[in-house]
Amino acid sequence: MQVFKSEVDNNLGASFVILGLVTSVPTVDQPTWMTFTNQTLFLRPHVRSLAYCLRVMPPQRAEVERRYNGTFYIYSNGSKIPRGPAEEYAPVVLQSFNISSYLMDVYGYPIWRAAINQVRQSGNFSMSPPFLQQGHWRMGSFLPHYGDVDPNLLTTVEARNATCVGYVVTVLNVEEVFGSVISRFKDSDLYISAITRVSPSLELNDYYNCTKDQNPCEVRFFGNRPKPKNSEGVSVPFTYGSQDIELQCWYTHNIHLHVLREMIAWPLLMLAVVVFCIVAVYLVLKRMSTAEKDVDEREKIHAKLREAKLIAEAADTAKSSFLATVSHEIRTPMNGVIGMTNLLMGTDLTPQQLEYVKIAQASGNALVALISDVLDLSKIEAGRMEIETVPFDMREELDNILSLFEEKVHQKKLEISALVHDSVPQWMYGDPGRLRQVLINLVGNAIKFTKQGHIFLCVRLVDPFFYETISPPTSEQFFDLVDIKRKHSIVEVEGVDSQQDQTSLKGAIAVRSSLFRARHQHMAPPRLSMKPGPLSSSSCVAEWRNWKPIGDLGFDEVTCVISIEDSGIGIPKFMQSRLFEPFVQADSSTSREYGGTGIGLSICQKLVRLTRGDIIVESEPGEGSVFKFSQVLPTSGQRGDLQKLAFAMKRTPSGLQDERVSGIKVLLVDANPVRQEVAATYLRRVGALIEYAEDARIALELLARNDGPPFQAVIVDLQGMDHNSSIRLVQRLKESTFKRIPVLALSIPPDSSLQSELHEAGYLHIVHKPLRCTTLIAGLIQSLGMQVTNPSRKQNTNAEMLSNKRLLVVDDNMVNRRVASSMLQRYGATVVTVNGGNQAINAVRNQPPEKQFDMILMDIQMPEVSILIFNSSHLFRSVFCRFAWQLL
Repeated sequence: MQVFKSEVDNNLGASFVILGLVTSVPTVDQPTWMTFTNQTLFLRPHVRSLAYCLRVMPPQRAEVERRYNGTFYIYSNGSKIPRGPAEEYAPVVLQSFNISSYLMDVYGYPIWRAAINQVRQSGNFSMSPPFLQQGHWRMGSFLPHYGDVDPNLLTTVEARNATCVGYVVTVLNVEEVFGSVISRFKDSDLYISAITRVSPSLELNDYYNCTKDQNPCEVRFFGNRPKPKNSEGVSVPFTYGSQDIELQCWYTHNIHLHVLREMIAWPLLMLAVVVFCIVAVYLVLKRMSTAEKDVDEREKIHAKLREAKLIAEAADTAKSSFLATVSHEIRTPMNGVIGMTNLLMGTDLTPQQLEYVKIAQASGNALVALISDVLDLSKIEAGRMEIETVPFDMREELDNILSLFEEKVHQKKLEISALVHDSVPQWMYGDPGRLRQVLINLVGNAIKFTKQGHIFLCVRLVDPFFYETISPPTSEQFFDLVDIKRKHSIVEVEGVDSQQDQTSLKGAIAVRSSLFRARHQHMAPPRLSMKPGPLSSSSCVAEWRNWKPIGDLGFDEVTCVISIEDSGIGIPKFMQSRLFEPFVQADSSTSREYGGTGIGLSICQKLVRLTRGDIIVESEPGEGSVFKFSQVLPTSGQRGDLQKLAFAMKRTPSGLQDERVSGIKVLLVDANPVRQEVAATYLRRVGALIEYAEDARIALELLARNDGPPFQAVIVDLQGMDHNSSIRLVQRLKESTFKRIPVLALSIPPDSSLQSELHEAGYLHIVHKPLRCTTLIAGLIQSLGMQVTNPSRKQNTNAEMLSNKRLLVVDDNMVNRRVASSMLQRYGATVVTVNGGNQAINAVRNQPPEKQFDMILMDIQMPEVSILIFNSSHLFRSVFCRFAWQLL
């Protein structure tokens, strides 16, 4: 009962707070009322409707209806009818959002009239009898409003009747209130019902279906089940808001059985607790025993793992030692075979014998290369591959690699060329040996699997600004960002500050968009191609030439992307994912037709990843392949690298230092813009001025123009035009006023008859491909009639190279000693051979001062080396220092 009263008080108290609003703001309007009721709805969950009724006396009705623009009405049998004359009225003038009873006369309903009269006379809130609305029992609650009259003047009924100006009306859902209260007491055997008793009157009999002999009339508004007969329960009557309410509580079962159940419940509960404790203790003890067993088993497993780890480490050490030993044992006889064949080739042999010796030497070199590949793979997998950092020139390395394959490409009539973008720094730091190993493997594969066509190397620089703006992308995203589809048009947007876009660079798409809006179109120049298509178009080559990184290259490291394109047999899609696995080839017929073991690409991938790069392949069967890999290369070295850089710069080709070709104007004639760019790159390096022509007609038009300095040379690429056109072009040049201009031809080595025809037609010089900077510049200088300056170096004959030098060869293998001594004697050295460390120490000690050795060549795999040689290193230090000083 108290809980019910408290719940009703909370809802009604939150509702009647609005009385203060009406009192403080007498002119409150409907929007203000609506706003206040909506914002305080959460305080009164069971009171949805809240209204204000104005007390109107009969003389005031006409004026009030005119002021509120309506007529008082009531509902009768579901229809709205005008309110007839009455002793007074209580129309609704302010209402909440969920009711629509504007100007409805609340006083016109008998069920509410008594409550309104009582609340006006008593000054306290009053509740109406319950009534059904939308299938739920509800009760109206009323609170009088006396305006701003002093409460001390409202002590009599007459004063209150005279002063009352209106009522605050709420509709309380009593079913929800009782339901929320009873839900807190969870007892399935207890049933609660609520009733109220209404005095019989003529006006309410029909509403409650009461008869006149019912005195009073009982209305059950909560709990639709009446109290059963012979059931034990209790009734609690109480009065709230002038309404008499009775709560009826009874058990649905026999109360004696209920009491008996309650009496037995506690002993059963205690028994259950005891049993539970016993079971819990048992389970804990069992778990502890199991845990002890688990700990013992884990310790045994850990012991086995430690033992297995030691075994694995020992096996790894044994494997490394085995590989080192086996490689040494295989290399030793193979070096003897190769050395002896080399010595044999220096003797007088018949042509057939010389061919046999060359085959034996090539087979031995192939076996040594295979051993080296297996050792490299083993070192990489063991994490023992060391990457050095020395200065090197990317362009010079590519020229050297092209020269290695010159004979092979000439035999297969292939065209091989390399192109390096002008933005790539001349000097970078890295491991040129490992880079050379990767390139030799990839270029060798391209030549091996290409029967006709070309091999094309392309080196590009990734804009370092790209890494300053976002995190580096993954390897899968990197090459997609570098080689996105291009529009093949040069776009320059002036006045755009690239720094302003840095904050918007979110992800790869934003980077591409920002770089497009900034100084250039993409984060790297396009990958040019020798194949017909968009990547070999004039617009793509123009984009290549105009591409520049944002800002200056003042970064500590740069990323280069190197691609090797061929027109070979191609690789099926399903094999490309397995291509970089060791000893895997496209199919079993590959090794039979082309040779190889399938280990080279795996080594290439691992070497590239050691330099923080990655490698991918793009290929279509029958259309060739493109291998692309990236290299992160520092542009500045560590302390001590300046001497290395100075030494490396001394090896710069002399052709690049010849100032005689700087500033000369050259016309390049070639139908292929990419092939034009290859030759133009070399010419730009020496400062030549270049113009381009796609055919003979354009070449003659350019030569005939007089709007600039005259051309001093014409370079024609014979692969860029047919033979007859190239002959006619040079003949027309020699017959016109341009006959003094030298014409230079670029071509794969032609046969003797074709070469004679070219010379007779007027070509002064033919530069054989693959093009290298030194050969192209030397041919240009010769065509211009200048003297070619060969690099100055000491001319040593074999007999003078090591003359008057005494060398000691220490090796426990007789074949190695014989090969080494024979080769060194060919260079004029005096050679002494011994077969062990003890003999080497004795030989050094017993030599007279005038016959001391200038150098010692020693096999450090000999058993005596680690003990005797290193412990007696002071015996050799003077020898090493003296010989090094003589060399310097």
